[in-house]
Amino acid sequence: MYGAGTITYEKVGLYEYYALQYVDNTGKRRKKRFPHTKEGLRSAKQFQKEVNKKKATGSLVTTTKTVSVWLQEFLTTYKVNTLKISSLERLDQTRAIVEVSPIANIPLDKLNGAMIQNFYNMLADPWKDIKGKDHKALSSSTISKVHKLLVSAYKKAVQLRLIALNPMDTVDPIKVRTKEMSVFTWQEVGKIFWAIRKYDSYKFNNSQRYNYRLLFMMLLQTGCRVGELLALRWEDINFTKREIHIHSTKARDKQTFTDPKTTAGNRYVPIIFNKLLAALKEWRNHDGIIHMQGYVFENKNGGAVSYQRVFLTWQRICEIAGINKNIHTFRHTAATYLLEKGIPVAEVSRILGHADATITYKMYVHSIPNYNQKIIEQFKQKKITKSESDTKSDTIKSENTATVPISVTF
Repeated sequence: MYGAGTITYEKVGLYEYYALQYVDNTGKRRKKRFPHTKEGLRSAKQFQKEVNKKKATGSLVTTTKTVSVWLQEFLTTYKVNTLKISSLERLDQTRAIVEVSPIANIPLDKLNGAMIQNFYNMLADPWKDIKGKDHKALSSSTISKVHKLLVSAYKKAVQLRLIALNPMDTVDPIKVRTKEMSVFTWQEVGKIFWAIRKYDSYKFNNSQRYNYRLLFMMLLQTGCRVGELLALRWEDINFTKREIHIHSTKARDKQTFTDPKTTAGNRYVPIIFNKLLAALKEWRNHDGIIHMQGYVFENKNGGAVSYQRVFLTWQRICEIAGINKNIHTFRHTAATYLLEKGIPVAEVSRILGHADATITYKMYVHSIPNYNQKIIEQFKQKKITKSESDTKSDTIKSENTATVPISVTF
């Protein structure tokens, strides 16, 4: 039987061989030659036994695919229709890290656990890619994402019999180190909006048609994500009820919009501050026409402003203001402020669009300042009725006592 391996005689010019022809588990035909001697024949028969044994166990697999090629194929073939666009984009960003790394061009079946561990260790320090470009050390969270992508891709490769053994079985998951949540101070918020005014007045700035002051004001005072605000339309804002309906998010650098990842992401966010409400009304009528539909932050073609433009603008504002914080810090600041003002965790979770209030609690409750002192003060009081206690605990502190600034005058 040809598929089980057949030993034949071959002559090429003056050279004679024994050749074993067989088919591997993927259906690909292969051939191995041996010297035309008694020892060569014995070696051919021994190899034939090994081939048949491996075929029976499903371990006779070879591949010419590299790690980089397979990851690209894995995403475009097996993940493209199972994930939302935003999730697929994040996976592709993780794949891009591997694509320029030393393991990129290693054959899929040649990568081993030691190589992978050394790769992770390299990413944890400043590193240079295969093109000679320098990179900063990656966070444990980012390296963990690389690990999860490799685990998923190699699991599929084994299922498809592209490889016999999974090297990821020998690699331990990355332990993600939790960083303390970063928020803006009063001084930083003042610097940010000073920098925005300076950026808007820059004579070579061709982005003056975009209201970055309003965008960053909304990020700070609503706790919404960047993609959610870029997808926001005038039809989603109820000026009477002072509510913003968040029900969509914009994909990065594409005019593509997706539903929130969870049902909790579809929510109504209150417009708490009068100045934000006034700024929205002013922007709706900024060109003399009251806009009833269309994107709140639109480009010159009527589409939504791109992620890239917003992030590049944020980087420039940070340079002017002398601040080095992520744009997501706006969301952390808003959440911490609401908790500090006594808003229940469940309500803050709803406003942020978290799937579970536990997520909000774990992320932000430790950021509430002076909470131990508040507990001590509660027990130091000699006599207090339940109704008085409830009243005091529900009372929201005056705006000027907050340590986290989102109501700052812009």
